[in-house]
Amino acid sequence: MTIASAPTAQKSPQVIAHRGFSGQHPENTMISFEKALEAGTDALEGDIRLSKDGELVMMHDLTLQRTTTGTGAVADHTWFGHIDGLKTKAEPAQPIPRLNDVLDLLIRPEVASKEGLYMIVDIKFDNSIDILDRLHRLLEEEYKDHKAILQQRIVIGIWHHDFLARTQALFQDKYKICFIGLSLPAARRLLNRLDYLSVPFAALADDDGRRFIDEAHAVHKRVFTWTINDVEQMACAVSWGVDGIVGDHVDVMVKHIHDQVTTATPEAYKDYIENASGVHLKHRRRRWYYYGVKKAMQWGSASYIGV
Repeated sequence: MTIASAPTAQKSPQVIAHRGFSGQHPENTMISFEKALEAGTDALEGDIRLSKDGELVMMHDLTLQRTTTGTGAVADHTWFGHIDGLKTKAEPAQPIPRLNDVLDLLIRPEVASKEGLYMIVDIKFDNSIDILDRLHRLLEEEYKDHKAILQQRIVIGIWHHDFLARTQALFQDKYKICFIGLSLPAARRLLNRLDYLSVPFAALADDDGRRFIDEAHAVHKRVFTWTINDVEQMACAVSWGVDGIVGDHVDVMVKHIHDQVTTATPEAYKDYIENASGVHLKHRRRRWYYYGVKKAMQWGSASYIGV
């Protein structure tokens, strides 16, 4: 198993803050998103769930108990009178926001003026498909006065092929759509249908992964990879020419993805790229580990997500 040749054009991928600045702040909270912006992220990423009373809650899990002082499924509890009174378990304890709160952040003048800033709204495959209709109503009706800016800022992230037709019917040509998934074969099947493709690091850690990046770029699609908290993995991803790197530690990402690349001389950048993949993937055992993870993810994607 070999690693394909690296790009020669000097390029710094975008830093995408995974659930906000979750490496230092409670995930999917307003402080996490605000601190990510202060630290210099290019983009935000956060997850949504639909509550019993139809509110879009910023929450990764199906249930409340891992991250909050509540218990049970998000869908079994109302936002008003229940989830709005919960706090995060992680300190400093924070209230649980709705997507409304994040949209209010994105339309603040000082944030709306940030060129190129966007947020990937991650809609997990185990959500009810009704969440798409609720998101559409929120954006098109409740925030209709801010559509011009939000259509530049919001990226709809979907995992399941069952969501694709509905997502395209509601959002295509208005909002960018991103496939998020474990499988490169699934991403390839959607290559010409969506705007962005976001896959794990292990899915790209071989020649086939590099070919996929080239294929995507050939049809003007952007490729993101996640969840990258290891500096050597960051360097690898830069050397592969991905367009965005999703991670928890925004300060580390800005330093090692942006600063080290943008301030490098052409000669230093060339050395950086030539060494990046080799340093992390020089050991055969590590390459085989990523190969095994990649195959397991493809099986899991086909078995549980249907793609």
